[in-house]
Amino acid sequence: MTIEPSDFDMIALARRGLQALLDEAIAEDDFASRHASVDRFGELTAESKLAFLTATAAIRDARLRLARFDVLYPPAELVEE
Repeated sequence: MTIEPSDFDMIALARRGLQALLDEAIAEDDFASRHASVDRFGELTAESKLAFLTATAAIRDARLRLARFDVLYPPAELVEE
């Protein structure tokens, strides 16, 4: 006997995946800020700037994906009955 996941289960799983993507992007930003290096003039190195830009873009994209998903499938606490 197999148990088929319901639509609610699939939506919850997708939301958890998108939240994990956002958490990973935030962790990437934290990592970039902890390990940022500066050159002798006190400016961020090119690698550090790239890491910050990449992390910022990842956070923006993850938040946008989660927001779009929430428009299609609002979280249960936001749904009025």
